[in-house]
Amino acid sequence: MKKLLAIAATLFAMTLLSACSNKIENPEMQQCAQQNYQCEASCEQQSTADGLVHKVCSNKCIEAYNQCKANAEKLGEVK
Repeated sequence: MKKLLAIAATLFAMTLLSACSNKIENPEMQQCAQQNYQCEASCEQQSTADGLVHKVCSNKCIEAYNQCKANAEKLGEVK
């Protein structure tokens, strides 16, 4: 449980720092970061951090984030 809280806190801090340092200009990028945080937190709740299930879940989060980010960047170019 402590490990889960530590990981969740770390992910939240990274998301927050990344949002502050990058000065995210479009809300779509912020939404991607929030969705990624929620996805990773869900993975942590569903499986152990060392297991294959967690790795597969985490990889799906990364793929979804990368796709979301690509779409958000395209939207940013349009505006």
